[in-house]
Amino acid sequence: MKRRPRRRYRAIRRVPQAYPGFYLRLKVAPIVPALAATVAVGALADISALPEDVRARARSLSDDMGTAISEQSQRIFFDTPGLDTLLIRSLSHVARRTATVGRAWARAVVAIGADRDGRMARMLPLIPRRGYDALMTGMLTIGTAVGALRGGAVHVALLRDSDADPAFQDPLPGHPEAQIRRVDAPAVLSDMCADIDELYWSRTIGPAVKITRVGEGEARRWLLSLVGTESMTWRSTNNPADVETNIRLMLGLEASMSVGVVRAIHAAMERDGVPADRWAREPVLICGHSQGGIVAAALASVPPHEAGVNVAGILSTGGPNRRIRVRPDVVTVAVYHDQDVMPSLDGSPDRAPDRRVTVGRSLVRPRTRPLYYAHSSSTYTETVRLLERKVRVAPWGRLASSMAALQDFLPTPGEDTRVMHYEIWQDILTPSAEGTWDTVAALERASAYEPATYPIDYAAEAPRLPRVARPKRRRPSVLGALSALVPFRKDRS
Repeated sequence: MKRRPRRRYRAIRRVPQAYPGFYLRLKVAPIVPALAATVAVGALADISALPEDVRARARSLSDDMGTAISEQSQRIFFDTPGLDTLLIRSLSHVARRTATVGRAWARAVVAIGADRDGRMARMLPLIPRRGYDALMTGMLTIGTAVGALRGGAVHVALLRDSDADPAFQDPLPGHPEAQIRRVDAPAVLSDMCADIDELYWSRTIGPAVKITRVGEGEARRWLLSLVGTESMTWRSTNNPADVETNIRLMLGLEASMSVGVVRAIHAAMERDGVPADRWAREPVLICGHSQGGIVAAALASVPPHEAGVNVAGILSTGGPNRRIRVRPDVVTVAVYHDQDVMPSLDGSPDRAPDRRVTVGRSLVRPRTRPLYYAHSSSTYTETVRLLERKVRVAPWGRLASSMAALQDFLPTPGEDTRVMHYEIWQDILTPSAEGTWDTVAALERASAYEPATYPIDYAAEAPRLPRVARPKRRRPSVLGALSALVPFRKDRS
């Protein structure tokens, strides 16, 4: 019986196993001398003994060289899909070796009796054995130890309510007025993506989220548009959509952004008159870009009563959430661009860890900032619109049924809706000891929210095929050659 070919909804993207290790060095090597020169020129601008005009020229030249290097590196990774995953996995291998050395050192300290306070004995079982976990754990540990990652208590505040009079609420003391223009309920899935485009420009301290209540009674459901990472600095700020949240979510830990999303949904449900015992049963559709896709998958990976919210549908755009296995009852559509490097930050080339539908698109390189274009929320909005057009033309198959299931969450003509906007921000914890490696910072989590844990069991190497025994070939001999030439008949009498 001929096997039926599997339908593919994405472009073919090369996996790291298709590249040798030398290929990464060959591609990145041209950038290293230029990067070293940029650092050297930038160091001249910090020398106080030089004249001010020389320092200014060095500073300007360093900025120009940095821009050129950035454009060159973006073109390299844009033109070579899969090279980004290879880079992450190479760093993971280095982190795994470092963790192995640290584990051996900790065992030696415990064995010789130098562990007086028992700290090494307690840390030894916590050292990760897998490469990617060791990389993320090392970043989180060092960032916390030096006092850079200090996210604290999470807060939410109402920005706008369509049923209130006036709709826009007065900003809190010290908070700027939110700039929100898309206040209507979404009619199609691409409208939720377009809402994310605007939420990036809300000019609030923390990320703004759009929550829409659709229907009433048993038909009530909720729509949530969630932005991605807004702060890429290696230091915690009042904005919880930062690097610390990304690292925590990658490790399966609770993060400030996931806590804030749950609190915002609960606040919206309470404002709409939903009883507290129904908060974990109300169906929710989350459309998340980048980090928003990670938050949605993390909340959907555990039962609703543990997460505090019933995530029933996910539309993820450019989110590195392939290491998270969502529940089988959650309808998930993940959209990736082949040239987008952000989804590869999870270090996994697998595009289907569960029953999600993965859709890919191959882009044409723009003239400038190609990686920004590949990961931009507006580019993903265009991709979702093309996807909706494709589904309307070919309304069959698993992709069309998944898109139709997500479309069912949206309001029908004449259905009652209520649109609310909330702001999420966090406090900054004060280190216990400034300038030391004994700095401790802990996340205060909500009382009704448990840590989102999920298995991360992906092989670090490509699976090897079993060896097949081959018959040995006999070498031709002189006697065999002569016997083949001379006819010989054995006398059986």
